[in-house]
Amino acid sequence: MGDVLSFKCPCCVAPLEFNGDQGQMTCEYCGSSFTMEQVKAAQQADALEGDASEMTWSSSEPEMIQDADGKVEGYLCPSCSGEIIADENTAATECPFCGNQTIIPQSFEGMYKPDGIIPFAIDKSHAEEKLREFYKGKKLLPNSFTDNNHIKAISGVYVPFWLASATANGTVVFDGVKNKTEKKANETVTIQDHYNVTRAGSLDFKRVPADASSKMDDALMDSLEPYDMDKIVDYDAAYFSGYMADKYDVKAEDIKDRVNKRIRTTFINEMRSTVSGYDSVVSKNDSVKVNDGKTEYAFLPVWMLSTKYNDEVYTFAMNGQTGKISGSLPIDQGKYWKNVVITLAIVAAVIMALFYFGVIGAGGFALKSLCISVVIGAIVGFIRGAILKGSMSNVHEQSAAARYAVENSLKIKTKTDTFMYSKREVKPNNN
Repeated sequence: MGDVLSFKCPCCVAPLEFNGDQGQMTCEYCGSSFTMEQVKAAQQADALEGDASEMTWSSSEPEMIQDADGKVEGYLCPSCSGEIIADENTAATECPFCGNQTIIPQSFEGMYKPDGIIPFAIDKSHAEEKLREFYKGKKLLPNSFTDNNHIKAISGVYVPFWLASATANGTVVFDGVKNKTEKKANETVTIQDHYNVTRAGSLDFKRVPADASSKMDDALMDSLEPYDMDKIVDYDAAYFSGYMADKYDVKAEDIKDRVNKRIRTTFINEMRSTVSGYDSVVSKNDSVKVNDGKTEYAFLPVWMLSTKYNDEVYTFAMNGQTGKISGSLPIDQGKYWKNVVITLAIVAAVIMALFYFGVIGAGGFALKSLCISVVIGAIVGFIRGAILKGSMSNVHEQSAAARYAVENSLKIKTKTDTFMYSKREVKPNNN
C-alpha cells in the first residue's frame, strides 16, 4: 500500500489544481489562488491539528486494488472510496466520481524520482481554444467530425522524458565538386573537379528529449518540440495536481539509438556548414561517436485528446508550454475529389481560353488543345489534392537535434580539401 496525496483549498477544502497561466494553485469552486509556499504552509498546519499522539501526515492510506497475480489495477479514492483505475506506472490521476485530484507520491521514489519538471504554462480553456483553431482552414475535414468531437475531454498529462546530454566526436568526408564550362564553336565542354573534403571535430548537445512512456507515440511526442529546457524547475508533487502523470516504463538505455541518430545527423550537418566554395557537396562517409553521455529524468507538459470517428481513433497532442499542436485529422474523400475536379476544371478552362485566343498555339478550337488543357488541369488538381491531404497531419519523427546543440561548442580539429580527379563531358552545340 502507499499514500495517495491530494491538495485541498485552505478556504473551502475543494481540490486545488496547478494553473499554468497563473503559476499558482487555484480552486475552481471559490476562485481562490495560492502560491506553492502557501499551500504547503496550510498542509503543515493541518498536519499539526489535534494531540501530538494523533498527529499524522495529511495524506490518506488507500486500499490498493490488485489482481490475482498482485498486479496493480487501481486504488480506492480516499475522498469517496470510488475505484480509481490505474496501473503500476500511474503517478497522478483524478477520481472519476468525485473529481478528487490524486497523486501517488511513492511513484516518484528512488530511481523514479524526476530530476525536474516543466510546469504547464497553458490552461485547459486556452488549450481547447487552440485545438479549435487547429481545425480551422482544413478543407478536407468532415463536417461531422467537429460536430461530434468532444474538445472538452482534453486532458493535461505530464509525460516522462529522458533528456540526453553528450558530446559528438567524429570525422565526415564529403565529395566537393567545382564545375567549369567552356563553350567552343561546335561543342560545349563541362569539367567537374572532385575533391575529398574532410572535416573532423566535436559538438556538445544538451537535453535532447526522448519520451520514456510506451503509451506515447514517439513521432507524436517528437512533433511537439521544442520545449524551453531552461524553464525546468525542481520536482514538486504540487505541480501534478489537476493533471495525469505516468512514471517511465522505457529505460534510458532503450532511447539511446533514437538520440544518437539525431545527434549524428546534426553533427554531419554542422560539419557540412563549414564547407564552402563548391558547386555541390555530398556526404560520402562518416565516423561519429557519442561520448560522455548522461541522462536526466523529467516530466514535460502535454495536453492530450483522443477521439473516435468512423471507428478510427484520432489522437492529438499539444505542447503544454508553447501551445504547439500535433495530430492527424480524418479526410473527407468527397471533399477531396470535389477540390481535385474543381481545380481541374478551372485550370483547363483557363488554358483552353489561352489556346482559343491565340495567346498560345495557333488560336481557335482543336481537340489537341482540349486534351492538353485537361491533362494539365488534372496534374494541377492532383497536386492541390496532395497539398490539402498533407495539411491534415503534422506528425513527424525528429531526425536531427540542431536546437539542442550547445551554442559555440563546435570545434573543428581537421579541415582538409584534397583534389582527387576531373570528369570531362563534351556536348555538341545545337545549330
